[in-house]
Amino acid sequence: MIYYFKKYHKTLSVIFFITLLSLINTSNIPKDTFKLLPHFDKIVHFLMYFTLGFTFMFEYYIHHHQTLTKISSILVLPLIYGGLMEVLQMSITSYRSGDWWDMLANGSGIIMAFFAVRVFRNNAFIKKCILYPLKQPLAKV
Repeated sequence: MIYYFKKYHKTLSVIFFITLLSLINTSNIPKDTFKLLPHFDKIVHFLMYFTLGFTFMFEYYIHHHQTLTKISSILVLPLIYGGLMEVLQMSITSYRSGDWWDMLANGSGIIMAFFAVRVFRNNAFIKKCILYPLKQPLAKV
């Protein structure tokens, strides 16, 4: 268990925050707050699952040095998690509801994350500064 937490601590942190955001009561937020952006909740779902998918696939790529075809096989894990969150919203909360359109936004974010990992998988800036900032210094002194 500690092994996975050490290797995937960023992914697990993203999962924790998505779970928290998915299950909190948002009834205190006025409904007309985001009138300028229609379907704002779908944009939020897309961004949350893009972040989850990108972090998870990039960490998997860094630690296991797998090809992108093998990484594409783990795309199903964040999608299952997204479906589980929708079912939990529907079943254990009275103030949230599960939605198929949310699942579509989740899946779209995960698929776009795959393409982003494909583009940025060899980017030194992302590897050194964003994913692993404490392992290597930014500049030699």
